[in-house]
Amino acid sequence: MKYRELGKTGIKASILGFGAMRLPLLDENPEHVDIKQTTQMLEYSIEHGINMFDTALVYHTTDRKKPGVSETILGDILSSGFSDKLHISTKMPSWEMKSWEYVDRTLDLQLERLNLDQIDLFFVHSIKDSYYNEIKEAGLYEFVDRILSDGRIKHVCFSTHGSYDLLCQILDDYDKWECALTQLNYLDDDENPGLRGVKKLDKLGLGTMIMEPLRGGKLATNQPPTVKKIFDKSEKQLKSIQWAFNYLWDKKEVDCILSGMSTLDQVQENIALVDNAEIGMLSDQDREILKEVKSEYDHLNSIPCTGCNYCMPCPSGVNIPKCIREYNMDKLGDSCVDSVQYRFHMHEDRQAHNCTMCGECLSVCPQNINIPEKLKLINKHFGA
Repeated sequence: MKYRELGKTGIKASILGFGAMRLPLLDENPEHVDIKQTTQMLEYSIEHGINMFDTALVYHTTDRKKPGVSETILGDILSSGFSDKLHISTKMPSWEMKSWEYVDRTLDLQLERLNLDQIDLFFVHSIKDSYYNEIKEAGLYEFVDRILSDGRIKHVCFSTHGSYDLLCQILDDYDKWECALTQLNYLDDDENPGLRGVKKLDKLGLGTMIMEPLRGGKLATNQPPTVKKIFDKSEKQLKSIQWAFNYLWDKKEVDCILSGMSTLDQVQENIALVDNAEIGMLSDQDREILKEVKSEYDHLNSIPCTGCNYCMPCPSGVNIPKCIREYNMDKLGDSCVDSVQYRFHMHEDRQAHNCTMCGECLSVCPQNINIPEKLKLINKHFGA
């Protein structure tokens, strides 16, 4: 394993971190995690040098208004005799941080679930442009100061999929941030808040952790033929996942990539890629190929969903991420095969036509997708 300094935190972070957002499941219920397989994945990760493990209060839940099971599972497994040199990060929902009572109560719950006396890396989770001023005025930074001073957290951090302007405002408004988690991959290098945001964080001395390096798996699977043709021009003949990780590890501003791994094979494959990871590893030809690939994906014009499930549960029962995924795959691949997946392997009451346009999903989508309009498009696409 290779390590980089995580900003001013003093932590030497493994350049590959374990994101506990997409743990293996026993069935379609995100709360029914396969504990045996998860334990194997975590043990293998630790044995091979991963020391960064990331979770959140709302990971692996059927309802984002209540805690998921991810924190509890990590707390149970990682507290069972493993090294105290591991670094666990977790997140408190920013959209709920409107009172001291909520912050105080929720943090105690998270400490209990993780079996910790202190949270190493505490993140204010997914700050959005639409409600940042509301939570700031409600006392966000007063609350963070209090939990820093009482010793329940060690390093205060934030995550955001928001705009570059929002990132700058967050940094201007509070001077105790030590680390930030933002979305970056070769398709999103100029947004959310993009490579410019990561460079600003690094310049200010904050640790940089990266989420969605594979854009919800899109950059690792179901590669369109036109994209594959571009990659085939390279003499290196890399796997699609290697292109995605190499794009990030190439940059000195990137400290740690969080990968939401769902199988032991994925853990093993990702760790194997670390051996060749170096700052400046991309050639000029590599960079040109990635620019061309991005241009081709933009041309294909699929819906930029990462499968984070923040939009779930839908009040009308629509399986929003699944609908979008099948639409994207239908647009990129063999439409006959994928239409079968949508029409016959997805319950009728979970399909896009059940959307009532209530708009509840709009305020929680990190990608700022107009989900109701996209569901109308999906419904039309599949022949409703």
